[in-house]
Amino acid sequence: MCGIFGAVTNPAVPLDPQAGLAALRHRGPDSEGVATEELRGRQVLLGHTRLAILDLSPAGHQPMASRDGHWLLSYNGEAYNHLALRQDLAGGFRGHSDTETLAESLAARGLEASLSRLDGMFAFAALDRKEGKLHLVRDAFGIKPVYYMRLPQGIAFASEVRALLALTGISPPVDEDALQCFLTLRFVPSPRTLWQGIHRLPAGHRLEYDLVSGELALARYVEPVAERYAGSREDAIERYHDILGEAVERQLLSDVPVGVLLSGGIDSALVAALAKEKGHRLPCYTVGFGAGHKECEIEDARETAGALGLPFVAVNVAPEDLMATLDQVIDSLEEPIVSTSALAIWHLIGRMRQDVTVALSGQGSDEPWGGYTRYQNEVLRRLLPSPAVAGWVGRAMAGYGKLPEAVQRALRSLPIESPAERFREAYALFTGSQRQALTGRADDGQALGDIGYWLDWSRGTGREPVETMMSVDARTCLPDDWLLYTDKISMAYALEVRVPILDLEVVRFVESLPRAFRLAPGRRKIVHKMMARRFLSPAIVNRKKKGFPIPFGAWSRDALRPRVEGILLETLPRTGLFNRVTIEMLWRRHLAQEQPLDRQIYALFILGSWFERFQAGKGRGSTAGLASAA
Repeated sequence: MCGIFGAVTNPAVPLDPQAGLAALRHRGPDSEGVATEELRGRQVLLGHTRLAILDLSPAGHQPMASRDGHWLLSYNGEAYNHLALRQDLAGGFRGHSDTETLAESLAARGLEASLSRLDGMFAFAALDRKEGKLHLVRDAFGIKPVYYMRLPQGIAFASEVRALLALTGISPPVDEDALQCFLTLRFVPSPRTLWQGIHRLPAGHRLEYDLVSGELALARYVEPVAERYAGSREDAIERYHDILGEAVERQLLSDVPVGVLLSGGIDSALVAALAKEKGHRLPCYTVGFGAGHKECEIEDARETAGALGLPFVAVNVAPEDLMATLDQVIDSLEEPIVSTSALAIWHLIGRMRQDVTVALSGQGSDEPWGGYTRYQNEVLRRLLPSPAVAGWVGRAMAGYGKLPEAVQRALRSLPIESPAERFREAYALFTGSQRQALTGRADDGQALGDIGYWLDWSRGTGREPVETMMSVDARTCLPDDWLLYTDKISMAYALEVRVPILDLEVVRFVESLPRAFRLAPGRRKIVHKMMARRFLSPAIVNRKKKGFPIPFGAWSRDALRPRVEGILLETLPRTGLFNRVTIEMLWRRHLAQEQPLDRQIYALFILGSWFERFQAGKGRGSTAGLASAA
């Protein structure tokens, strides 16, 4: 993996490429480069920091021009099928990097045709010198992020926000509509972020900037899966074995050591098992918090690694460890991420980087395979005889405050007819009335429009509502929440994380399957689990996935209480955007354990920490505290 940045400006506007390099050096410590030129009366800058994974020689140096000089490329990612892409390209390659493959593919085929063939995770900037256009592209599932912002006479972009701030010297204020959206969905869907004027390119999109006219054009280049698998379930299991195995094999391509991020669940275990089947006994790494915490996965993961005969390394994290690195994690994430896993993953990635440079992960299965509680709610809703009955069930059950928070959300959404509104309620971090009490605004900050954008994309495919919901999730919360924190934390340590389950061919196959092959009442990831039984015992296959969460609820009432309380009751009210009385009420209920509020309290804590670091002059645009600088 690497870091990319650049800008198109008026030639008289000063830019500081060294600031961009410094801001992204943690992403690419192996080499760096800058290319500047004047084109169509504009100043163009492309910068790059390199983490060498394929072709460790200088032949992979970037920015890289195609042989004919037509294209100039700054590329972050891996094209897993790049050797296949080379087969019908003219020879004379300088090395064996996938960057060179992409540069020559652009020269031979153009952007559209190259994107239609590219299978990988990537974010890149490609300057078309002949047409005078700059293109920014993010992969189909947004595994690699790229941010951009309009300038008075141009555009700037970067892999991380800190590089934008350093390159331009601009420090935007908070976007209050995006804040409302965050309080609704727990994340801000691309292209918006919490900063006014800073945008995140959506998954499966490309942005074109015309150097002459200054016009921007944002376009989606991915299409929904329309075909339906017609084979038997047994055939689907066999085909899935082959397709996922091929994806794992492609993603083992590396000139540096590879390991596995192993949780106690089935997904990462299956990836490790398939890697072993392909002849690679990869070391496995997990993180936990001691046997006294139900969240700890170390013994489960140890059992899995033992069953597969793989080397195993465990990392134990205590509350004081989290406190010692909290500011580093916040700086690294750049955006508030409502997953306590991020705090633990920081320590796990740090340990892994001592041994390996690439890690395979089991992330990305819950959305296409239907692993979340909210999907069960959609299946249940379809079985009820009428919307009126759905409404009665939802209202009768939703009042039970001790129910798990995910179940409460599902029940609140049950009576709602509109798919977009129902999905929004199923995701809701805070309800409309809670948002009103917190900020004085009950609206969702345009979250409904964000959901509707991807709903419209999936219309016409003949899918059930639950399948549509899964497809929307795979293009919104997955790239702009789960995968985002994995990229930021892993790249703080210059470690590349790959996600074979989100290989294009794998997801196309899974999304073509009948819903009953994926989930049914009380059953999740059906074919996925049935295939896994070829490698793993039923006890491992049916083990509940935890996903490296920390015991935040217990620790926030004990060892972490002073820090959490200070953020909630001092930092957030100082912003002038939150009602202190409401926060105090939520905090008291959390301390008394009157209702499940761990998720909401953590969201406010991480949001307040973001305000403290990025909206109060601390850490703004700085690389201080990143692992590579430590």
